[in-house]
Amino acid sequence: MTINQLKKLIAERFQYEPTAGQYSLISIIAEFLLDQEDRNLLVIKGYAGTGKTSIVKAIVKVLEEYNHGTVLLAPTGRSAKVLSKYSESPAFTIHKKIYKLNSDTDGNVKIDLFPNLHKNTLFVVDEASMISVASNIEENKFSGRSLLNDLIEYIYNGNNCRLILIGDTAQLPPVGMNISPALDIDFLQASYGFKLRSFELTEVVRQEADSGILFNATLIRKLLLSEKKSY
Repeated sequence: MTINQLKKLIAERFQYEPTAGQYSLISIIAEFLLDQEDRNLLVIKGYAGTGKTSIVKAIVKVLEEYNHGTVLLAPTGRSAKVLSKYSESPAFTIHKKIYKLNSDTDGNVKIDLFPNLHKNTLFVVDEASMISVASNIEENKFSGRSLLNDLIEYIYNGNNCRLILIGDTAQLPPVGMNISPALDIDFLQASYGFKLRSFELTEVVRQEADSGILFNATLIRKLLLSEKKSY
């Protein structure tokens, strides 16, 4: 399959006409999926209403039609349920997918990674801004572990598996951090040595733009961005 053929398939699976930004992202996704090099990673950024989940839904549909595996993940049970609802595909928490509990003869519990038995599978992680590189209060039973490190180790130990990280940089970073490391391009390249692609969606789709809350949130965001540019 060529890049143009894959682009067309993904665009055709949209529930509405893709925006200009989404068309550009579709091109990057097609290149990413067909790239034969190891350790490829794609980061998709975008605030609410820009159609991030619509992109996921279209990708999943195309890959399923061609018997290519997909796994949808999110940091929390709530975010996994939202992802599953809007993508119309099963989604799981990262912890449930990658971690297993083992106990020794003394009854001490140890957290280990499951082996990644998936082959030719795309992993898509939503709400990636919440993923930390250090244990926080919510993850205290995983003390000493880095969720981002473990996620990447698990996925790329699989046979021809790769990862898309999706999130909103306007959301608060993990507790105790100034940035969201899973969405920080410089950090990801320096820490993991990926061939990395990234794209940010900025245009709110027509169906979402009339939402009162979303309209006001988008307006505030634009004002904040214009203030930053004026300095």
